[in-house]
Amino acid sequence: MQLELRHLRVLRTVADHGSVTRAAAALGVSQPALTAQVRRIEHLLGGEVFARGHRGVVPTPYGEFVLARTRSIIAGVDDLLQARPSGTAGPVVGVGSFENPVVVALVDALTRAMPEARVTLQTEHFVRVLVDMVVNGRLDMALVADYPGHALRVPPSIGLAVVAQEPVFVAVSSAHRLAAASPVELADLADEQWVLPPSDGMGWPEHLLERCEQAGFAPRARYQLVEAGVRRELIGAGHAVSACQALYDPGDQVTVLPLRGDPLWMRHVLIWRTASPVDAHAQAMAEVAVSAHRTLAARNRAFSAWSAQAGSSANMMG
Repeated sequence: MQLELRHLRVLRTVADHGSVTRAAAALGVSQPALTAQVRRIEHLLGGEVFARGHRGVVPTPYGEFVLARTRSIIAGVDDLLQARPSGTAGPVVGVGSFENPVVVALVDALTRAMPEARVTLQTEHFVRVLVDMVVNGRLDMALVADYPGHALRVPPSIGLAVVAQEPVFVAVSSAHRLAAASPVELADLADEQWVLPPSDGMGWPEHLLERCEQAGFAPRARYQLVEAGVRRELIGAGHAVSACQALYDPGDQVTVLPLRGDPLWMRHVLIWRTASPVDAHAQAMAEVAVSAHRTLAARNRAFSAWSAQAGSSANMMG
């Protein structure tokens, strides 16, 4: 058996999901089959890439070495595959984002600021992938997120600007017993079934799990998914509750509630490559993102109600 590119993609998928079970689902194979494949790859490499635990897998020190080079190799191969002749003149500027409506204003402003460029957009749940893509040059700019105790650290070649700091709320069915309560205690949700996503590589849902533990419970994660539409349907039908961004659009069947004491926080962060042409526009783009977030926040009923109650004394990311 020789090491092949497909083996590296397997290792990256397991690392991105933080779980062999979740990675197996993403790859469309059984968990035992993927476990055996990872073992064979580790044997071929001559060392353990992942340490196994009750909450999933984490890279070993050797695994960090392997995965850093794995991501670089895959990025290089993907660039080769994507670098086909194009009839479009001018540079290509790659923008990335997690689930964040602010990116629409950002792409629009960047397109106007760089009319000679073709601006592309890639979205990812696994925010660490976006960070890695900016660092290795596959993206020029990205909107990412981090959390208390999981602050983003970037090398000197990457610029960074904080767009917003905001609390994380919870979403429940509009028919839920707590739907009329505002705010609610995190501990009041201890007996609920939760929708939890796989790790985004940046501290979510780890930040939620840490705060739930401090509140005296571990959330029962019956559902694990990232697809926003399915999550909204599950919550609206009363099957589960979920943490959500403060700017989350709940639709008609879901109610968004703040948490008493604001135990959960997140930051929206804009990062970019300083060696990229976008660096000349980075400050202006950061201002656009800040303005877009403020506009969206002012239109959002749950966020506006929280903001009016919290006032200027809110200790963001405290």
